[in-house]
Amino acid sequence: MKRIYILLILVPIIGIIYTSCERVDPDAPSDKDTSIISQFVYDGMSTYYLWADEVKKKKPTAADHDPEKYFYSILNSTDTQHSWSWITDDINSLLSGFEGESTDAFGFQPLALYLDESETTVIGFIRYVYPGTPAEAAGLKRGEVIIRINDQIITGNNYRGMFGANTPTTFTVLDQNFENQREVTVVPSEINTDPVLYSRVYEIDNHKIGYLFYTGFIGRYNESLHRVFSEFKAAGITDLVLDLRYNPGGGVDAAIYLASLIAPESAVRNKETFSVMSYNSYVNNAFDSQKVDRKSYLGEYREGDPNPLSANLDLDKVYIITTSSSASASEMLTFCLAPFMMNKVEHIGEKTSGKYTASWTIHAYNNYEGRVQPVYRESSLSATEKNILKDWGMQPIIGRYTDKNDNDFIATNGLIPNHPVAETYRNERNTETWKPIGDVDDYLFAKAISLITGAPYTSSVRSLEVTPFKDAGLYSPIEEAFRRGVIIDAPGIIPAK
Repeated sequence: MKRIYILLILVPIIGIIYTSCERVDPDAPSDKDTSIISQFVYDGMSTYYLWADEVKKKKPTAADHDPEKYFYSILNSTDTQHSWSWITDDINSLLSGFEGESTDAFGFQPLALYLDESETTVIGFIRYVYPGTPAEAAGLKRGEVIIRINDQIITGNNYRGMFGANTPTTFTVLDQNFENQREVTVVPSEINTDPVLYSRVYEIDNHKIGYLFYTGFIGRYNESLHRVFSEFKAAGITDLVLDLRYNPGGGVDAAIYLASLIAPESAVRNKETFSVMSYNSYVNNAFDSQKVDRKSYLGEYREGDPNPLSANLDLDKVYIITTSSSASASEMLTFCLAPFMMNKVEHIGEKTSGKYTASWTIHAYNNYEGRVQPVYRESSLSATEKNILKDWGMQPIIGRYTDKNDNDFIATNGLIPNHPVAETYRNERNTETWKPIGDVDDYLFAKAISLITGAPYTSSVRSLEVTPFKDAGLYSPIEEAFRRGVIIDAPGIIPAK
């Protein structure tokens, strides 16, 4: 068993990090009127942020008492344009979400769309429902349409009520044909969302096709991936279809683990390079001077996870379904896996979101058992200062990744499929065309089956005569977090004593 990739990288530079990241004396004249939280923002961002050199010119002033406003004011213009980095005053909820844990959740994943050109009223298409959740118990299903929350029209102000609440919530729901209106009350609860949502083996025209619908790269569920791939291996599948159409991304370690289940066995056994990470000059120099490898490798896995080699399929081709909702770690897997598959990653659907960056979580002093990068030694802070800072965290962009050959996809700002399906945009915004997950008549799965078997591609979906609804760009907090960049799961730095 191997250590987590980022733990490998960071531990050797503890002394360097903490030598240059000493907390500025709050009694020093230049900082005495500065918010301690804004100072934390500056100290963390001027050290770890990918564009740290720009931040060094933007020290907080006595007027910067709003840490959120200050944080967003110092971001690089490209970062601001894409809304990649963010700050939170609830770091515990953020970290729980990264682990697939939610409190006050319903257990379904809606797509928020504007009802009309005024872009004021929002509706929600239910993309999928997690089993064993309050949403499933209430009878909600894929393809149904939410039009009201507690009898209120949905807008940009209350849309988060579709993702969770701390009280029972009543949704006004239509079926996928926009008919049969009904009221559905869902009682929220604390849930764990296993992203391995659906898997099955299909026997079609002398092919055994393994199909996996995967909703997020969450490392704590790598064992679920191993279980499914063990089933695929035992069944002797000849082809693999990986459906990432709604997968916003997630953690690096889950991407490496899934790649290690798919890639040729020799590459996994030899622990060949999967991706290469580049940081700002300070962090790069620190790593390189300590001879710390900035690469990640196939075959590495978290302590406690099964060895991926035991379920590896030894494939030389894979079929991956994506849409514009596929982002970050979904793109990392698709892009970085290609060199191992003789460039036979058969990419189906539409262009991906275009997230080629990586981030990690920063806290003032708590490393959360190696999951978070602290800025200060805890002993350097007073009890009052720790209390002020305890709930705050940042998730800034700290690096970019390439494949093993140092290639990236910055120029195309997303991965362009070699098997585009023209109707993807319209179909994903019209529930009348939707099929159950894993249905062989689903238009994207049907395209994969056609490529595998050589049979003509046919789709039961009729052409649309109306303009589809427009994306509202409104997401749950965790989907928004995953979409912004690949999450480096466990920085692992322990503050110097």
